[in-house]
Amino acid sequence: MRSGRVWSLRYHLFALLLTTMVLTFAVVSAVMVFWRVPQIERASLQALTNEVHDVAERLELLLGARQARLELMASRLRGRTPEQAGSLLAANLRGDRLFRAVYLVSPRGRVEAVGLAPQAGGRAQDFLGSDLSSNALFKAVGAGQPTAWSGRLLSALSGALVVGVAHRDANGRVLIGEVPTAVLLDDLRSVAGEDAAMVWVVDGSGEVLADTEGRYMGRLNLHNWPLLQAALQGRPVPADFEFEQRPMQAALAPAPTLGWYVIASMQRGWGHPEVRSTALYAGAGFLGCLLVGLSVAPFWAGRLVRPLRAIVTRAALNTAGRAGGSPWPRGPVAEFNRLSGDLEAMCHAVQERERKLQALFNVAPVPMVLTDMDDAHSFLDVNNVWCEEMGYSRAEAVGLNSTELGMWSSTQRHEALLRTLEDGSFVGEAEVICKNGEVKLYQSFGRVVRFKDQNLVVWGSINIGPLRAVEQELRALNHDLEARVAQRADALATANEELSDTLAQLRSAQTELVQTEKMAALGGLVAGVAHELNTPLGNGVMAVSAVADETRRFRAAMQAGLRRVQLQDWIDGLEQGCDIAGRNLRRAADLVHNFKQVAVDQTSSQRRSFELGEVVHELVVSLRPTFSRTPYRIVVDVPEHGLRLDSYPGPLGQALANLIQNAVRHGFDGRDHGTVHISAERGEGQTIRLRVADDGVGIPPELIGRIFDPFMTTKKGRGGTGLGLHISYNAVVQLLGGTLTVDSAPGQGTVFEMRLASVAPRTATTTESEAAL
Repeated sequence: MRSGRVWSLRYHLFALLLTTMVLTFAVVSAVMVFWRVPQIERASLQALTNEVHDVAERLELLLGARQARLELMASRLRGRTPEQAGSLLAANLRGDRLFRAVYLVSPRGRVEAVGLAPQAGGRAQDFLGSDLSSNALFKAVGAGQPTAWSGRLLSALSGALVVGVAHRDANGRVLIGEVPTAVLLDDLRSVAGEDAAMVWVVDGSGEVLADTEGRYMGRLNLHNWPLLQAALQGRPVPADFEFEQRPMQAALAPAPTLGWYVIASMQRGWGHPEVRSTALYAGAGFLGCLLVGLSVAPFWAGRLVRPLRAIVTRAALNTAGRAGGSPWPRGPVAEFNRLSGDLEAMCHAVQERERKLQALFNVAPVPMVLTDMDDAHSFLDVNNVWCEEMGYSRAEAVGLNSTELGMWSSTQRHEALLRTLEDGSFVGEAEVICKNGEVKLYQSFGRVVRFKDQNLVVWGSINIGPLRAVEQELRALNHDLEARVAQRADALATANEELSDTLAQLRSAQTELVQTEKMAALGGLVAGVAHELNTPLGNGVMAVSAVADETRRFRAAMQAGLRRVQLQDWIDGLEQGCDIAGRNLRRAADLVHNFKQVAVDQTSSQRRSFELGEVVHELVVSLRPTFSRTPYRIVVDVPEHGLRLDSYPGPLGQALANLIQNAVRHGFDGRDHGTVHISAERGEGQTIRLRVADDGVGIPPELIGRIFDPFMTTKKGRGGTGLGLHISYNAVVQLLGGTLTVDSAPGQGTVFEMRLASVAPRTATTTESEAAL
């Protein structure tokens, strides 16, 4: 290091090369180690799994051999006396390591014969007649389980814990064999071998019966370990666990015959031999790489830096102006050669740029001045435009300041403007006196430039005298424009008032047209009812006249002499006339009642509870006279009961009548037949659906979206006002609290559907009407 925190390029390259080599090998080694360690541990776990299964299978084979040997001895003892059985058992155990002792027990638990291996010690006669009825193995065997094993059998010979197997023959006698646990475990140790894994044999209570290291047998109980608990509960056995503060991996295999478990374990991480050797190899490689880097990096860094030093020396000479025409150095490194060439080109470009800046300064379209702030703002340079507008030559201006040239009429104003430059910039207006005495108004801009130990100011000015004249003209035009805008605003206000009056008149006319439409509909209803009343009233008058004629003839006959036949004819005629008159008068009364109810409902918005079928029936009865003079008919499919509404029957009837009349006027126009079908049903929630369908010509698609608009009609000038459907829509939506929709296609008829609320909403208008009633 040449100074406190600054390193030369050589040291940087040395550190870079060394760090790159070492870091690369370190990363590769670390990746290899971290990639290899899981592989080693997975392979180790697989090896442990294979080993415990091999040991468990070997244990099962050892136990199977002893069980087969015991069953063979039991078959050979079948039908023999106890003395013969004792001799046979002693002969079989003389050269046999499978059993230490074998007992033949009667069905009642008495020892009948005993066979002892030579290494067992003792005499067989000492155990004859012993009672083994309480022996666990004796109790375990039976008809359903002729053979049973026990890993913790109390020996009748020595009182120690042994492995026992029992077999019951067809006569009920039980043959019990004892195998010393040590003998069985010695065989397992020979199978486990002497590798790095530690193998334990554990009984069902968790006690370690044997281990390859010989340190934990009889001293360690694994019953509460998660490893053994998982095996006892049938759950997956965890592969990792802590033992004596060491991370371990383990595998477990059951030996079901004795209820034992074989567990093999090995250290994880650094304690694993293969992991430790892999890490040591990686560390040795890292140290070797570090030594190689320390040897090669200094030489290589010095070779790379040498040409760069030459380029730095050449650049310093060029900056000091002492380079002359000597060429820039080149070397074996392509990038350094490119840098040398770029620096050479940059030097030429800087010189060219200086010449261009000087040229641009001189050809700028506005007057520009460069002054020395530290030398009373004396002029260092001026451009050609400044010379042209001020009348001074460059030689006359350079070296002097504006005050010395007499360009200010007020020195106080000049000093005030210069003080604003303390913030680093200046924008303001100033009057300047030219060489010929002309005064001009300029917008000036100044910017302080710090250059080494100098404070320079670049000035630019724009002659704004002509702009001020234009500005005055614009102000005058704006004043005239404001006056015109005020006049236009007054005119618009007057027009707005006239439009408001016209809109009020249009609304009044619309209200009158709606009322006229209502009265016209009611008038048509009255005309139809009046025409319909002519028939029953005429029939009634005719019947009464006939009764009067019969009465006159009866009176004349009484004067001439009344006969029984004449009296009977008069009574029959009287009854017939009264019947005809009564029926026609009742028909007229029904018609007048229905008309009265419909008329009262349609001329008022009184709210009441009613059945929908009742209102529809009364309306259809009142409209039938109108339909009787046409080829069209009305079909009603509305239940008489079950569709009760708490609503306004008048607006509902008016809306329904408008829909029916719309079908007659527009849907059946030019047709000699047509049917209006009225149906109703209960809809979703508390709504009722009322449909008015016709089989007329339908509505064109371009008109279906506007049919509920006011004054929308296809019969304008032919008796149509365009308010019928508009009135119906407003009545259903605003007063009845429902919806009115239409579905139609040309040539397929039209369907209007009302969705009515069972209880209509109460509005302020209807509440006032009800209160008045």
